[in-house]
Amino acid sequence: MIVFKIRNCFFIFYFFLGAISCQKNNSAINVNERLLSSLDKKIKQKQYYENKKKITIQKLKDKLKTNKNSDSVTYDVNYQIAEEYLGYQCDSAYLYSDRNRQIALKNNNNRWLHKNLLQRSVLLSTTGLFVESKEILDRINPEKLSSDLRFSYNSAYECLYSNLLDYTGDNNTHGIRYKKNLVNYYDYAYKSLKPDNQFYYLFLSHKNRINNQWKLANDNIDRFLKTTNPGTRLYAIGSYCKAVIEAKLGNQDSQESCLIYSAISDIESSTKENRSMQDLASILYKKGETERAYIYIQSALQDANFYNARFRSIQISKVQPIIENTYLLTINSQNNKLRWSVFIISILLLGLAITLFFIYKQLKTIASSRNELSLMNTDLKMMNGKLNEANHIKEEYVAFFINQCSIYLERFEKYKKLISKRLSAGQVDKLTEMINNKKNVELDLDELYLSFDKAFLRIYPNFVEEVNKLLKPEERYDVTNILKTELRIFALIRLGIDDAQQISDFLRYSLRTIYNYKSKLKTKSVVGNDEFEEKIMMIGSISYH
Repeated sequence: MIVFKIRNCFFIFYFFLGAISCQKNNSAINVNERLLSSLDKKIKQKQYYENKKKITIQKLKDKLKTNKNSDSVTYDVNYQIAEEYLGYQCDSAYLYSDRNRQIALKNNNNRWLHKNLLQRSVLLSTTGLFVESKEILDRINPEKLSSDLRFSYNSAYECLYSNLLDYTGDNNTHGIRYKKNLVNYYDYAYKSLKPDNQFYYLFLSHKNRINNQWKLANDNIDRFLKTTNPGTRLYAIGSYCKAVIEAKLGNQDSQESCLIYSAISDIESSTKENRSMQDLASILYKKGETERAYIYIQSALQDANFYNARFRSIQISKVQPIIENTYLLTINSQNNKLRWSVFIISILLLGLAITLFFIYKQLKTIASSRNELSLMNTDLKMMNGKLNEANHIKEEYVAFFINQCSIYLERFEKYKKLISKRLSAGQVDKLTEMINNKKNVELDLDELYLSFDKAFLRIYPNFVEEVNKLLKPEERYDVTNILKTELRIFALIRLGIDDAQQISDFLRYSLRTIYNYKSKLKTKSVVGNDEFEEKIMMIGSISYH
């Protein structure tokens, strides 16, 4: 039971240890991703930092213009300019180094000459001219050098063998020999400095590295980095050295972050002779981040070509084609996927276009059907209106004629009784006089027409007003309950009686008289003769829209 509990405790302990480890790894990955994003921005700002570098160099050159007599000042300024160009543009660095050589020889100044030779040796070794660099150093007697130049002498040898080892690698005969020489010069440089010197811990860290004392090397490089500022060439060098140490200690995330810090400082200080960007590109390539790796290796190659460092270009050319080919394969793969996506989207768009076309056709058909239905509904409403109107007219005139028939039947009955009475009384003369009396007929017709007018105006109460709208102002009729003969003619036409003979028979006028009345009214109209009767037929009609 106790053993079981102990096992459980160990399990819980390792579980939490693993969880903490995963959390740390994730945190480091997030930090590195943020740093990489920052580096991406810095690469886009390279021209900005180059301009700052050019301004710094130009200020030094301006000092040379103001100094016309002092070789000492000229030498110092030339030296500073050469130092500025040392990691930036080697051809210009050579130019100002050559000028200082002439000044040193002219003044027969050994210190100036040695200082110039040591600077030139470093410049030669950084550009890959290792033989020429060593020849210069071999000609110098270190015993004749001051303490500060002795450090520069050892530092120049360290730079030479460090670059040689970097170029050849340490797994061959030459590499082993260069490494042994490096140990000596690290030791010489370290011993020639005091702990308060900025480079003391840098060379001590180098010595620890050569002796495989990686933990001590890491501690000492941290001490050196505390004495430098980010964005400087020294900080870039220190961060790169720390990246090498972290790699040996197995801290891959820390190695990557140190390389990023170094690359950022290289850009900010416009250091074209660099190694961090190249190594970082290789790490990212192995992690599968081919796009970033390609951008970084291209940036490193541009820097090497700008600086004209032959051996750096050779180193990069070994890695660059591999990364570039992989990147191009990735791009081609993405392009193929994009082409397929475009093809599929095109098919979908074509299908959508066809669908929309059929929908449009269907909607057009539906709209056409709706229009036809609307027209049919309008026609139906008009027909219903006309039917209602006809029914109304029929009702009015049925009532009118029933009433008239009733009146005439009553009168006929009275005439019948009167005729019977007078025949019985033998009053034949009076009967003949009564029959031949036209006045009675005229009275009957007047009564008929008045009844017609009354019935018609009940159906179309605004008939006279509507007719007046079609006439000139001075020709308009007074609105009364009795229609003029010409109005009565058009009232009959409005009722649908368009046969002139029927109108003539009803009104007891000749056809000519009917035509004259019609023509007379049309001449008073403000509309055309053909349009006049159409307007008359529209009086009292219901409008449908």
